[in-house]
Amino acid sequence: MSLCIQYSRPDSGQEEGEVYGLDVAVTRFLSAWFRYGTARPFLCRPTTLESFDHFKEVAASQGIDAEKDCIGLDPRHPEKNLQTLSCIFRPDPLTADLVWRRVQMRGSGFATCGLVHTMSGERIAQAACDLMLAPSDATDALICPSQAIGAAVRNLWDIQADYFKHRFGGSFTCPVQTPVLPIGIDTQIFEGRTTPEKRQAQRAQLNSPEDEIIILFVGRLSFATKAHPLPLLMAADRAARGTKKRIRLVLYGYFKPKDMETPFRALAADYAGAAQVTFVQNGDPRFPDGLWAAADIFASLSDNVQESFGLTPLEAMASGLPAVVSDWDGYREGIRNGEEGFLIPTLTPPESAGMALAQTYYNEGNYGVALTAAAQSTAIDVDEAARAFSLLATDANLRSRMGEKGRARARAVFDWQPVMRSYEALWADLAEKRRMMPRAPATPENWAAAHPSFPNPWRMFARFPTTPILPTDILHAVMGAEEVTTLLKHEMNFFVPALLVPRETLLELIALIRRAGSVHVQDLLAPFPTERQDSLWRCIGWMVKYGVCRLQRVGG
Repeated sequence: MSLCIQYSRPDSGQEEGEVYGLDVAVTRFLSAWFRYGTARPFLCRPTTLESFDHFKEVAASQGIDAEKDCIGLDPRHPEKNLQTLSCIFRPDPLTADLVWRRVQMRGSGFATCGLVHTMSGERIAQAACDLMLAPSDATDALICPSQAIGAAVRNLWDIQADYFKHRFGGSFTCPVQTPVLPIGIDTQIFEGRTTPEKRQAQRAQLNSPEDEIIILFVGRLSFATKAHPLPLLMAADRAARGTKKRIRLVLYGYFKPKDMETPFRALAADYAGAAQVTFVQNGDPRFPDGLWAAADIFASLSDNVQESFGLTPLEAMASGLPAVVSDWDGYREGIRNGEEGFLIPTLTPPESAGMALAQTYYNEGNYGVALTAAAQSTAIDVDEAARAFSLLATDANLRSRMGEKGRARARAVFDWQPVMRSYEALWADLAEKRRMMPRAPATPENWAAAHPSFPNPWRMFARFPTTPILPTDILHAVMGAEEVTTLLKHEMNFFVPALLVPRETLLELIALIRRAGSVHVQDLLAPFPTERQDSLWRCIGWMVKYGVCRLQRVGG
């Protein structure tokens, strides 16, 4: 199997201390592929030169000889560069473009595979709709990190299909597979960050006595795009009051936007009186390894549809921490209730109450408002969260048992090594199915487009010219050899040469017409095979445009 990764360098526009989950996931995936993948060489179809440079930087960081083992493919010429590939993977869901490019291939072409990180936002919805409209099939896949995300993808396709059926009649389905494979983590890194020595050092920096129970949240501090902090604050407060234990809630991350800090601190002051609350900014030099070692319990009560899978609960498991997380999206597929921690029930209004949210998002176009509008009516069971905190705060053995179960589960299920084996098995299966698939036309015969948005201009703009050139037209030589040489000296007279015949062939054609004095268009085309005649037609238009020849219409 010849696998290629289509790669875009992660956004570098974030401010100091910010860690974008998507960028982290993509870069860590790439690192894992270099470390555990079996492909050699590593093929990359970069979206920019900077993307390929970054691709090689990540390879080198994993001990790969990037200059020798990393090959970049020019994305502009699929027929030349993608013909030998069996599968192309994009670590995002924007794979419809690859499906359309496959139409240009000879033979069966390649399978495509994407990865869904989140299903919120119009760009992702558009990407899913694009796959419905593209000539996709069962050799294409969108990897979903959780059953919840897989259901969200298929639900969106159903919603879109309902409109297509209403508008056009008939049945509409998207044949793309939606396999569920988790996003991985490097478990050894977190095991190394949680030694007794590091626990002692981190708690000393926090001035935390050993009998204090630290509940740790890690992530973006934003009620709009991550999680509203109130349920977490209230649950920690109730646990502290009920157990009489010293409980500290540490919120580790960055405020997004930065002015979010003021309302977060004000909320903590009003609702977490019995529990001490400490904010630690991501990148704090006192904690180069984060605060995983210092913590006793991990907590993340997500209520936001932007969340999809949740890497931090997996990192908590790898760190040996029992986790208290909301029973929400992919969280429930990492943490098992009563095993590695506790799942806290969540509630949302019925489907009928959601149309106003969709209309507000469409009319206002504000992604943050859209997320907040859904989150403000999503309820977390604060009493259950407080009970979970209380149980763990008062039972060190329970914390230890759940923490060890978490470590074992993280190693066995979510470490990149077994996860990458699952990815490679999927890619191989897709490639084999593609190879065995009978070659069937993906588009109508003689379809006048490379893509619905990229039509044949001489079909779309057929009413623009006075008339097209006809096979019965006659070309008369006008320009001498010296004039042709002068004409070709100017780049702007010959600026897309790849769409014409080679320069040498063009000069031979001009010389032939000059020797004959005049030639019928059909006679000029006849000696060339059918697949080359389109280039000849374009050259004829070029010769007439630049005065090399004059065209005479027979009978006109």
